[in-house]
Amino acid sequence: MKRIEKEDQRRGTVTYQLDDGRYVTLDENAVAQFGADNLIQWLGIERVSVMHHGRRVGTLPADFEPLNAKNVHPGDFRREGDGWVAEEKLAPENLDAVVGFERDK
Repeated sequence: MKRIEKEDQRRGTVTYQLDDGRYVTLDENAVAQFGADNLIQWLGIERVSVMHHGRRVGTLPADFEPLNAKNVHPGDFRREGDGWVAEEKLAPENLDAVVGFERDK
């Protein structure tokens, strides 16, 4: 995530570009108090990369938890760095069946 606009004193906001290319405008007082990363996470806006067979194939919500997800078995996903790695044995349709998964276009 990168900040793309300085504070707009008239609106009291600041704009960021998320890693997936989307833009989000946040209240500058909230950013000062809580931090942009925390706000993005709390709002559920941020998504996390999913890697499969060595390449990025899509994203999952930042709060994705494999143990609580439907259609996911233990070991299907492992956390690596800032993203999830899907087990190589999973077929593309298995990934598409995971609630919250968005395939890259």
